[in-house]
Amino acid sequence: MEPVPIRVINLDRATARLDFMARQLGGLGLAFERRRAVETADIAPDLERRINHRWERPLSGPELGCLLSHVAIWREVAAGTGPVLVLEDDAVLSCRLPEALAALSRLDAEMVNIETFGRRRFVARRSVAVGEGLWVRQTRRDKSGSAAYLLWPAGARRLLASFEARGAAPADAFLFTCPGLRLFQVEPALAIQAHLFAALTGRAAGVDGATMIHQPRARLPVSRANLPFLARRIAAQVRLLAHHAARLGPATYRRTPVEAADFPDQSRS
Repeated sequence: MEPVPIRVINLDRATARLDFMARQLGGLGLAFERRRAVETADIAPDLERRINHRWERPLSGPELGCLLSHVAIWREVAAGTGPVLVLEDDAVLSCRLPEALAALSRLDAEMVNIETFGRRRFVARRSVAVGEGLWVRQTRRDKSGSAAYLLWPAGARRLLASFEARGAAPADAFLFTCPGLRLFQVEPALAIQAHLFAALTGRAAGVDGATMIHQPRARLPVSRANLPFLARRIAAQVRLLAHHAARLGPATYRRTPVEAADFPDQSRS
């Protein structure tokens, strides 16, 4: 079986992060290719006008750049024949990743999320074993984390069609709200974003996890101009009711387990 291709999204100025990813993946015996992340200055004004202002709030320049970086890889995956692992450059990786990729790549899926954000998500109550101590659950609803996922060509084509129809949203929210996407969550987690790593494992991540995207944002004020955003936000909250109701049957609302021992001590790298 051919190894799963790996793409790492990385800003030109983030050389320390690229070195961090190279050390991790090299230590796991995994080859990767870097893909340059889209900067705010790269985004043409006419493109920004076309895709922004269609979600629950306007997106910042770094958020748009992040999404467009993923979109570029989706186009690459859509033109291929097999799954590709997409990583952002702050993903701390489990030592189980190589064996897990081989097992996960055989799934009948369109996308498998391999990270945890430390938050609960709506997933199927029933899990499916895909390897020794490795399970997947079909994801019903989530919106946190775009740093590590396995994407198939069919899933990439579905995401691209949704992008053309819906415009921009934060990358993680976009991934997990794509209509019809056959999406799964792996358990235990195989990746954790650097800014969450210490809280979830009790150890240092080995790289600075701070980004502009994680900066606090003020709540949108209620005004006539903001009514479309607020209406979309309310509609999203209403849709949550159906997911909560599903907890009486096939769904559960749970955090993805983390096995801290699966993650090497990055502070010694």
